[in-house]
Amino acid sequence: MMMLVCFKLTQDNPEFLAELKSLGNWSNRIDGAWILETKINPRQVRDLLGAKMKDGDRLFIARITEAWAGRNMGQGFPEWIQRREFGFQRAPTA
Repeated sequence: MMMLVCFKLTQDNPEFLAELKSLGNWSNRIDGAWILETKINPRQVRDLLGAKMKDGDRLFIARITEAWAGRNMGQGFPEWIQRREFGFQRAPTA
């Protein structure tokens, strides 16, 4: 499933970033906002990342759908996101 992970760190935190990167495919084309493809749910992501946070850090995670729009996201981004698994069952075609 795809998630938007937004965070604000009060200080440099390589352990937090390493944990985030270990959770699956990701893109970080906007500071503090990452798109993450992972097999775990938002609560689990929160708990894993929360264990690496410092006092005053902020974190928000939301599941996203295939309905998205962007502008100036950089070369290759549309192709990257179109290859992701959003985790929704599609209705069978007749």
